[in-house]
Amino acid sequence: MRDYEPPPHRGPLEPWPDTEYDAALHLLDRQIVARDGRLVGKVDDVELTVDPDGALVPTGLLVGGAALLPRFGGRLGSWLSARHEQIAVARADRTTPYVVDIGLVDGVSSEVHVSELREGLLARRTPDPEGPTRHRLGELLEMEVRMPAGSTGRSKVHVLDVKITPDAGTQHVSALVVGPGRPGSLLGYDRRDDQGPLLVAAVVRRLHRHARVVELGHDVDIVWATGEVRVGPGATIRPLRG
Repeated sequence: MRDYEPPPHRGPLEPWPDTEYDAALHLLDRQIVARDGRLVGKVDDVELTVDPDGALVPTGLLVGGAALLPRFGGRLGSWLSARHEQIAVARADRTTPYVVDIGLVDGVSSEVHVSELREGLLARRTPDPEGPTRHRLGELLEMEVRMPAGSTGRSKVHVLDVKITPDAGTQHVSALVVGPGRPGSLLGYDRRDDQGPLLVAAVVRRLHRHARVVELGHDVDIVWATGEVRVGPGATIRPLRG
């Protein structure tokens, strides 16, 4: 096989991994490209691992129907996942997605570039009851967020995205973007003032004027069992823009 070296890739996350980014906006549904320039698959979800101090650390890019279908959420997501499982009932790993270790990512542009060749790149994460606790970004997205009274101007908000911050060579989830609507509905218009078209940007920002950034830490509790985030009055909450 020819050892192809693609040209340098420039994108919103340069230099990787030392740039803060929004996981859903910058990773989900982007094509993964191997070092030989070949397509691997799309990022269907992101694996989040709980480290010893309780922080959420992105550790893998999840690929395949077992990762994608639960993201539809609610009854539809459950129904699609059940149908996917029934297609190959003889396979014990049918509900386990493929994973690409996030340490292999060497850049993100309109695609996610990894440092290995495509051959043999995808593998399944063997469940380990004694290993670290792992969650998926898709579990967080759309969780209902119980906010302190008067903090958003809306009675009901959900998790729209999560902010990933570099920290001494690693990355961790530092904050939640919360607001009305659905994940992806911000369309990146919260990132820059010059994002266009200007009319679309104005409409999106108007619709999401109640969105907030909730920093993880004091008085913020992600309750995975019930699918909700509880934010107390002592939490650090700031506007999405400004």
